[in-house]
Amino acid sequence: MEIQKYNKRRLFWLRFSGWFCLLPASVYLAMLQNSSAPYSYIFLAELVIIVIFAVYLLSTAKSSRWTKAGNIMKLMIFAIIFVSFVIFIPLCFAYYNCRKQSM
Repeated sequence: MEIQKYNKRRLFWLRFSGWFCLLPASVYLAMLQNSSAPYSYIFLAELVIIVIFAVYLLSTAKSSRWTKAGNIMKLMIFAIIFVSFVIFIPLCFAYYNCRKQSM
């Protein structure tokens, strides 16, 4: 029963992180629209990275890959480096639930 509870929580936090990617994506989209500088392609690249990350996270949330804490840790590291710190926070909760599930 406990394992099922932690599994549902982990799944919730992974999906929440995927949908929460809309926040930094909308910020980068606004910055791209308001920018006329030659470095505006950086905003576009970051927007594409965030959208691909969100689609990947939402499409594989039920996968058995996320039952291992090491895989979620890799996801957290990628999120904090390339996506946003805001996405890192719900992934920490998913990691915590994954660790509790494996105990």
